[in-house]
Amino acid sequence: MGLVSALKQFVVVHILIAYVFIVSGIICNIFQAAGYLLLRPISLTAYRKLAAFFTNMHWSQVVFLNEWWAGSEVTVYSSDEQWQEHFGKEKAVIVMNHHYEVDFLHGWTLCERLQVLGTSRALIKESVKYLPVVGWTMFFIEFLFLKRDYEEDKRTIVKQLKELQNYPDNFWLLLFCEGTRFTAEKHEKSMEVARKKGVPELKHHLLPRTRGFLLCAQGIREYIPAFYDVEIHFPNGSAEPTLMGLLKGEAQHAHIYVRRIPTEEVPEDEDACAEYCHELYRIKDRNFEYFEQNGRFPDKVREIPRRPYTLIIIIFWSVLLVVPLIKYLVGVVMSGSTLMIAGVIMGGVLVSLLLQKMMEVTQISKGSSYGHTKGNDKKKE
Repeated sequence: MGLVSALKQFVVVHILIAYVFIVSGIICNIFQAAGYLLLRPISLTAYRKLAAFFTNMHWSQVVFLNEWWAGSEVTVYSSDEQWQEHFGKEKAVIVMNHHYEVDFLHGWTLCERLQVLGTSRALIKESVKYLPVVGWTMFFIEFLFLKRDYEEDKRTIVKQLKELQNYPDNFWLLLFCEGTRFTAEKHEKSMEVARKKGVPELKHHLLPRTRGFLLCAQGIREYIPAFYDVEIHFPNGSAEPTLMGLLKGEAQHAHIYVRRIPTEEVPEDEDACAEYCHELYRIKDRNFEYFEQNGRFPDKVREIPRRPYTLIIIIFWSVLLVVPLIKYLVGVVMSGSTLMIAGVIMGGVLVSLLLQKMMEVTQISKGSSYGHTKGNDKKKE
């Protein structure tokens, strides 16, 4: 066990993980691009299934890091007695708090366990789709890319939500109504806005931006049966969970509360929907405070065990990519060529830097344009 723990701290091992993630992602992107150009014009359904399959093949590696490499746990709470009939078996809009660097990753973990990882999508800023590998994958599986211009974004959201009506499989659409990740500074500014608008203040969340929520509520009624109120928290007093910590094998324990809201309960009227969104975040705030006081969320724990699927995928990619790489590296070392050895070292550094950049951009993107509004929100929002 000591040797395994030491390996998890070894930089070369981190570079190998990054190498597999990036190269496998490029391979998946090639298949997705071929499907986009050749298969999509013939059969949109077949293309979407292909794109989802390769997304799952790629993103499952991140879930592997969380579940198997770091040994993290996910505890799910829900009051829905019919959760086995709903979770992972229907299309849904996910309204989630954005409190941590890794909240999206633990959300992906839940998606994988419910077999909707490859079909999950979100509202995200447009520049992310140009990011190699991760951004390209988001483009191929039809993320909703926004430009921070409300009128143009409104047209984009309405158009793409309509296009998703005939999506062949269940999917989750992620919506961060807070618009950015929670920090003390942002919270103080957000509560200043709340006081000016005369709406109740929140203790653990930013004031929600309601326009994105409204557009979703109006655009998905015919084919998405539910919104999921999702709240994530980590044990009180635990270290701040980070992506780098997972890479080093530091286990995390995510507690995730899921409350199913039938779509018909969400108003379509603009004013009523805005107030509903604010009330939803007041409920989220109370649930977060409940965890702060009790170390758990209310309602029952639902057992959703991890699957061996992500472990099988990482073994597949490792055999495909790492074994040939090791043979090549041994050949380079045996050749004694200083130039080739220097090239290999430089390649490792570049792979590490690229992965770090992907992690940084992913975190920035997660806090942008969800529930986007242009300029100052009106009072009713």
